[in-house]
Amino acid sequence: MKVVLYGLGSIGTEILRYMDVRSHVVLGVIDSDPQKIGKTVAELTGLPMGARVSSTLAEVPAAEAEAAVFSTTSRLTDILPDIEQAVSAGLDVVTTSEEMAFPDFAGKEAARSLDTLAREKGVTVVGVGVNPGFVMDWVPAMVASAVKSPSSVHVVRSVDVGRRRHQLQAKAGVGMTKARFERSVEEGTLGHVGLVESAHLIARSLGHELRGIKHEVFPVLGGEDYVMGVRQYAEGTAGACRIRLDLEMSLTSADFDVIEVKGDPELKVRFEKGVFGDSATVALVVHALERVKNAAPGLLTILDLPLSPG
Repeated sequence: MKVVLYGLGSIGTEILRYMDVRSHVVLGVIDSDPQKIGKTVAELTGLPMGARVSSTLAEVPAAEAEAAVFSTTSRLTDILPDIEQAVSAGLDVVTTSEEMAFPDFAGKEAARSLDTLAREKGVTVVGVGVNPGFVMDWVPAMVASAVKSPSSVHVVRSVDVGRRRHQLQAKAGVGMTKARFERSVEEGTLGHVGLVESAHLIARSLGHELRGIKHEVFPVLGGEDYVMGVRQYAEGTAGACRIRLDLEMSLTSADFDVIEVKGDPELKVRFEKGVFGDSATVALVVHALERVKNAAPGLLTILDLPLSPG
């Protein structure tokens, strides 16, 4: 496919690398960093691509483009104007924005408007990723589909942030004081975005709306006033089924993921070494890019995207 990429950070660069492996053509890259604008992808990444970094879609030779990939920010409000511009230009959109995994929760009116625009243009918009988008929603939804009358879905994701990018360590609050951690949580600048979206996706897969939602964030303390990471949960009910998602990202966490569904039969799935977020996100994004062409138009979730590219 002929693609425009938004965001040339560490994940964006790896997406470019994998798109090159999969023989996709990158027509242009858009980034807000003035140090990158005007330079070629080859200059910035070493990848054999002549595309230049621009500040807006208007500066990209996008007339032949088929799709846009966004690897920029988590929040719907921050990314919405650029997505609307891409959709208006007739591009399918795949984004790593966590709130776009279930945009009705972050902004129902904005989601409805975007869905209408995408349908008018005959294109698909979908949010994908590891979490949300895979390990805490898509996989549990598939497991629950093999259980009669599930009474509970419980997912535990544990991440050793010592093995992850500095950005994830910062998002987990590593090195903060407890007071600063709590202020950052109140300001909405700390912790993982997407747990509630994942719970909504599981509920939708069960044919219900999520009710009685609870979501809390706590520090993992290594001493009286030294934060080593974050622990958070989201829970609610979907009909008669209780959904509980637990996430811990810290310097003391082990890497594993566990999905347990109670019902008939009771099923338990464990990823022994965890799903490594960076690599899996890159794979999920590029593979979703290859499937949007045959997807229905509109604003979709990962549950609506076909598994086959053809």
